[in-house]
Amino acid sequence: MASNFPAQSVVDSLAETLERQIDERTFHRVRRLHIDSDAGRVVVHGFASSYYVKQLALAAVCEVTNPDLVDVDIQVA
Repeated sequence: MASNFPAQSVVDSLAETLERQIDERTFHRVRRLHIDSDAGRVVVHGFASSYYVKQLALAAVCEVTNPDLVDVDIQVA
């Protein structure tokens, strides 16, 4: 039976790429940045000091992959 989810290694690679790109794009301003993968979905967790930093992180996600494939849970605090 074929799975609709990408292989775990592909998801892990995407998570690593996303973390690196978000760190570079935001100049490491997303605190406690953590990329989690669950059932073929990638979830970005973290805290930003402003909505601008969160927008930078979202732009980084768009540069790497289709944003519909990633759930972004970055809270502005």
